[in-house]
Amino acid sequence: MKIYGGLLAVLAALLNGTVGFFSVNLFQTGLSSEAVAFYKCLIAFMTLGVWAAMTGQLGTLGRYVRQLWLRIAVCAFFGFFVLYYFETAAYQHINVAVVVFCLFGASTIATFLLNAALGRRWVNKHELVAMLLSLGGLYLVFVETQQLSGQESTGLLLAVVAGLGYASFLVLTQKLGLGGGLIPVAALLLFGVIYLSIPLALSGWAVPSSDSLFDLLMLAILPTIGGFWCTTKSLTLIESQSVQLIELTEPIFALIIGFVFLGQLVTGPQMLGGGLIMVAIVIHEFAILDRLDRLWARSKRSYS
Repeated sequence: MKIYGGLLAVLAALLNGTVGFFSVNLFQTGLSSEAVAFYKCLIAFMTLGVWAAMTGQLGTLGRYVRQLWLRIAVCAFFGFFVLYYFETAAYQHINVAVVVFCLFGASTIATFLLNAALGRRWVNKHELVAMLLSLGGLYLVFVETQQLSGQESTGLLLAVVAGLGYASFLVLTQKLGLGGGLIPVAALLLFGVIYLSIPLALSGWAVPSSDSLFDLLMLAILPTIGGFWCTTKSLTLIESQSVQLIELTEPIFALIIGFVFLGQLVTGPQMLGGGLIMVAIVIHEFAILDRLDRLWARSKRSYS
């Protein structure tokens, strides 16, 4: 079950890695960040609504929302409004790569700390080493942009808030027992659409053109439905900090997608950064430090 949960988190990272590719196309059509965030969620919710109607799941969805509406509203606030709104707002102030770096860095640290705080314990050595290695890996992945310093503080703050929102979503979704599957995703999207309609209305409604429909549909199906389904399902199988750590492979997949479809070269530091992220995952998930301690203790006994 743990392996299956890890594979789902990897698949979520792969699907989420397509966000940048399709978002760039949509921004070029003239859609604002608020419009992109809202319409991809709206299309995703409508798609799942059609699925629920065709499979006779509308009643199940309605009962699920009535029973857990407060928990769903809280998790959707952090996972859709805080994440999507503040992330897209940050793009207006700083480079996309810096946004992703700050978002993932804040989310990784916050996820581990929130789990430790709610469990009334200290961060253990595996978590500490994994955090340090993953942050170092993220830095190497994005340092090639040469824009990790001297940026506007507003953009950095917005990206950090988005990361804190995603960390809260991961931890609370698991702690509140929302479960996994398309029904929870549809319910979360319902509240997400409501939340995201507010900033779009304040900035001015915009109707997407026919040229943007394909990219919006891909964003709705791949990262929004597929990514969140994999994430919520993996949260029923493994710990939220494990999900967050494994999903740090998203920048690696984004680099691969950029290389294959956009012809963007992957540099040596970026490959080293990806390697550090993989090492962090292995150390945390397989308790490598405990294994090394046992081997060291065994070797000391054999020589004594």
